[in-house]
Amino acid sequence: MPETDWTNDELRTFLTALRAGGIFNVGEENLDRDGFRRQALRRIVPEVQRGVLAEVGAVVDPRGVAAVALEVVKDTAWDPEHTWLMVTEDPWGYLADVVSAEIRRAYRKAVRSAGDGKALKGIAEASSRLGIEAGGEAGEAG
Repeated sequence: MPETDWTNDELRTFLTALRAGGIFNVGEENLDRDGFRRQALRRIVPEVQRGVLAEVGAVVDPRGVAAVALEVVKDTAWDPEHTWLMVTEDPWGYLADVVSAEIRRAYRKAVRSAGDGKALKGIAEASSRLGIEAGGEAGEAG
């Protein structure tokens, strides 16, 4: 049986239970972490993958992105990002943006601290341009 997408309210219920579980361990039984990761795979991973590839030229693992999404919502449970996730009309889109930014920051930090940082820095600089639109220029083979 195919899994259905969580509604925005179901996501908000998860976020509320996650926040409550952080300090007082209230609502822990309501946390469906595996379900959240499955939803992240369906709802935000493709967008995050496209954005990270276009901005820094890196290919990212779908399950890794879903795991980062869970870490991001846990780490921001008491931050303004959480508040905006609770009230925005498009929480999945906003979450994709936050996760993408986190992955880009991590990539850039890894590039700076890598042993072969010079080569990786050149790749990152060359890849920091806007994504190329599908189809190319007029007259190009597509």
